[in-house]
Amino acid sequence: MDRNNALTDPKKLVRVELKNAGFDIDKIKIPDRVYLLADDIFDEMVSRNVGEYRYPLGGKLYVFNKNENIGFIKGHMCSPAIATQAEDLIAGGVKELIHVGYAGGLQPELVLGEIILTDGAFNDTAVARLYGYDYDIIHSSKDLTNEIEEMITSAEILYKRGFHWTTDAGYRETWGQVMDYRDKGALCVEMEGVGLFTIANYRKCVATGIYVVSDVYLEDDWKLGWEGNDIKKAVGEIIDMIIKSIR
Repeated sequence: MDRNNALTDPKKLVRVELKNAGFDIDKIKIPDRVYLLADDIFDEMVSRNVGEYRYPLGGKLYVFNKNENIGFIKGHMCSPAIATQAEDLIAGGVKELIHVGYAGGLQPELVLGEIILTDGAFNDTAVARLYGYDYDIIHSSKDLTNEIEEMITSAEILYKRGFHWTTDAGYRETWGQVMDYRDKGALCVEMEGVGLFTIANYRKCVATGIYVVSDVYLEDDWKLGWEGNDIKKAVGEIIDMIIKSIR
């Protein structure tokens, strides 16, 4: 046996977990597209009563009432966790993964509540290397990102599109790193993008990410946005956009 062959198969475990919950993976309809929503973004979607919890897959997988081929779930935090979650979802049959999360703004012109659509992430993680993707940038899926961009522009939402930085250390962004990634053109920093995009590439699926700027890095300050309404407004716009797109 090749020493590099993985001994594990996520579909084998997912099959057992679903069976234990009373589901036959070969007979149920898992959504093709799933939105992985961070923390209170997920809570806001649930509060809209637009879907129902259906399957214990990658967490609690909800299905939209108007289209059972599209679902949403609370996204896990950090690249290793969301990578494992993505493995489970893909093993269950999901083909498209869209992360909606929070990020720290790197470029000085970014403001709290700004929305960023990513073309991929500068890789500052371990999980990509372990999957054989030890590259400087792990790209999101261009066609899916273009589709989401069309949704955003149709909803008349202001946004920026470009690359960002994924780190494994959420409280260790240094001023030197911020300057370096600014020079590379990174718009923001978060902890999940590389993990998600690595698995999508590895499993021949597609993924992209939308980020709300929740804080901004300045030379002499860390500006937080949780006390105002800018973040809440941006989250509401994204939730409205997703719901409106469900047909």
